[in-house]
Amino acid sequence: MPDTAPLSFSISALNRATDSQAAAMMDRVVERSPWLAHRAAAARPFRDADHLAAWLATEVSHLSHDEAVLLLCAHPELSPSDPANITQASQNEQGRLRLLRPDLQLSERLSELNRRYLRHHGYPFVIALHAQTDISAVIAQFEHRLAADPDEELTCALGEVVSVMRARLAKLAGAMPTTNGAPETTFTSVASTRGSGP
Repeated sequence: MPDTAPLSFSISALNRATDSQAAAMMDRVVERSPWLAHRAAAARPFRDADHLAAWLATEVSHLSHDEAVLLLCAHPELSPSDPANITQASQNEQGRLRLLRPDLQLSERLSELNRRYLRHHGYPFVIALHAQTDISAVIAQFEHRLAADPDEELTCALGEVVSVMRARLAKLAGAMPTTNGAPETTFTSVASTRGSGP
């Protein structure tokens, strides 16, 4: 089997792949975090997409604080200045709400919110856009979470990452998400009390 990722994604293909192939396949689910993709490859085999999604949720919930911030920093800000430089999955997610080419007023508003959020929390604002109906809902959550308690916001942001990964996985595996895109269960994290890196 050539040491490149298969063109199509399935759990059976993931389980059969070499470690490097499996990690490359997981890059389609995990946003620019090869260290987490390799952990998923090492955790195989998975019974099905739900099993992999549950593993990802558990793994993210047990990340150290440094790992959690590293994972969040791998995600692009909303309406990035260079949209061609973000992953195809992120382009698709942001493009659905026309965040890649916003009008001037929205662009200026998002730039301001991005700066304030990053300054306050130390990582980009992450939201599961697949679960949002329109940009007004996104802005409302952005403004609400901007002033959130740091520990609570870290847990919230990681929950959004888990939701993004679940949705990407469901799309790739041809499965239907079990909810409208929000995390399936209340997400908890120990990241605020741990400090080691990946």
